[in-house]
Amino acid sequence: MSEKLCVLGLGLMGSRVAKRLAAKRHHVIAWNRSSGPRTKEIASVARLASSPNEAVREASVVLLLLHDAKAVDDVLFCRGVVDSINPGALIVDMGTNTPETAHDVARLLPKSVRFADAPVSGGTKGAESGGLSIFLGAQKEDVALASEALGDLGTVTHMGTVGMGQAAKLANQIIVACAIAGLAEGFAFAGELGVNADTLRRAMAGGLADSQVLKTIGKRIVDGDFSPSGRAATHLKDLNCAFTQLNGAGALKATAAAHHYLQDIVRNFGDLDHAAMFLSARKTLGAKAGEKLSGASLVSDNVTSDEVMRL
Repeated sequence: MSEKLCVLGLGLMGSRVAKRLAAKRHHVIAWNRSSGPRTKEIASVARLASSPNEAVREASVVLLLLHDAKAVDDVLFCRGVVDSINPGALIVDMGTNTPETAHDVARLLPKSVRFADAPVSGGTKGAESGGLSIFLGAQKEDVALASEALGDLGTVTHMGTVGMGQAAKLANQIIVACAIAGLAEGFAFAGELGVNADTLRRAMAGGLADSQVLKTIGKRIVDGDFSPSGRAATHLKDLNCAFTQLNGAGALKATAAAHHYLQDIVRNFGDLDHAAMFLSARKTLGAKAGEKLSGASLVSDNVTSDEVMRL
C-alpha cells in the first residue's frame, strides 16, 4: 500500500499492529499517549511522532487502537487531532466500543474526513501473525480503502454501515465470554473430582466440546499460563459496552455469569488473561488458592499482575 498509515495507540494490540504493518512494508507513522518499552520497540520499525497531530498530518488512513470511548474522545477531539487530519483521510477505530460511539464519532468529524469501525478478534497472536478476524463497519465507498489498509492484519468482513462492526464485535465478545466461562467451570469441576486437566483437554478434542476456545484457553489452563493476551479487564469493558447497549444485563443470563467471573479476576487476581476465569470458577468451587489441578500449575511464572493497562 503506497498510502501512509498512522497508528495511534501502542498498547498490547497497537504495538503489534504497527509492527505487522511495518513488516509488510507499509509506511507506518505511530504515536502513543505514554512512553514505554513497547514504544521504543516500534521506533526501530516505524516512524514515531512527537504528537498525535504530527502523526496524522501525512496519513491517508488513521488506525485508532485505544482502550475505550473516553480515550478516542481525548485523542481525536480534546487534543485537536481532527484539525490536523488530511481532507479525504479515513479514520478506522479498531478498539471495541458501542455502535453509538461509532455513530457519535462519525457525526462529530469534519465532513471531509471519513470514518469506519473495525474492531478485531484474535488477540496479540492474531495481530502478530496476520490472523485477526476484523469486523468492518463502513460506508460502501470506504470499504476498499479500509480493506486494503487492514488486509495484512487478518480477514476483513464488511458487516454493514458504520456501527455494525462494533455490533458484531460485541456479539463476538458475548459468545467468547460464555464459552470461556463454560470451559472454566468444566475444568474446575473436573479438577475437584480428580480428573487430569491435560487428559481431559485431549479427550474432548474432536467432540462437540472441541473449539478454538478449547485449543487456546484450554491449553492456558493446562499450562497455568494466565499472562495477559486477551486481558480480563478489557473483556469486562467490552461486556459492559454490551450491557450499556441493552440498558442492563438482565436479558443476558449466561453473559452475566461470565461478567461476574471477569469482575472477580480484575478485583481479586490482578491484570490477567480472560483464561483466568478458571481461577475464579475454581475459587467458587471452594478450592484453595495456589493448589494444583491434577498436575496443571495454576499460577504461571509468566504472570505479571503489576503490568499497567495504559496505551
